[in-house]
Amino acid sequence: MAVDIDLIRAYTDGLVATHAAGATAPTAPTDASTALVTGWVEVGAISADGITEATSQDRTDIFIWQGNALARRIPGQFTKSFTLAAAETSLFNLGLQFPGSTVTATDEGASVAEKPPATDIRAWVLHGTDGASRAQRVYLPKAEITERGDVVWSSGDVTVYEWTLSAYPDNTGVVAYRYYLDDDMAVETP
Repeated sequence: MAVDIDLIRAYTDGLVATHAAGATAPTAPTDASTALVTGWVEVGAISADGITEATSQDRTDIFIWQGNALARRIPGQFTKSFTLAAAETSLFNLGLQFPGSTVTATDEGASVAEKPPATDIRAWVLHGTDGASRAQRVYLPKAEITERGDVVWSSGDVTVYEWTLSAYPDNTGVVAYRYYLDDDMAVETP
């Protein structure tokens, strides 16, 4: 098998965006290159670890009596998640960190009247770039921060908000729409 290093990708820059809580999701992206419309709000700097995507699906093994052999693996529960650490403390990110709480701008900064997290399902866009001419954009029509990591105050590092986004299926059963800007995969038109 031939190796083609031109097909190796490293998405080393990009953005993560969502919209205001309770607001109608902005128009969904339909490609990897068009600028996001008004209404999408970036969470800002992401830690150097970037974004980690995980897929999990349980399987039920069915064995037959003859030879106690595996005859079938029936697909079961499926999850798709994305983990990232937002490195900016802003009113918007505090709203994501403390959903259902009251986050208020004050004369000296902000205040949060923290409550247990409420359900906060909204649309998200994850966009990664590999140089100026390659990109991958993932649109999650319905996703929620379902896990929040420890928030560390440290003299050796910046404070980040680690979030795991769980993607839910939309009304057509799709959990993620993926778009690639990549000449190596583009179809040539006559």
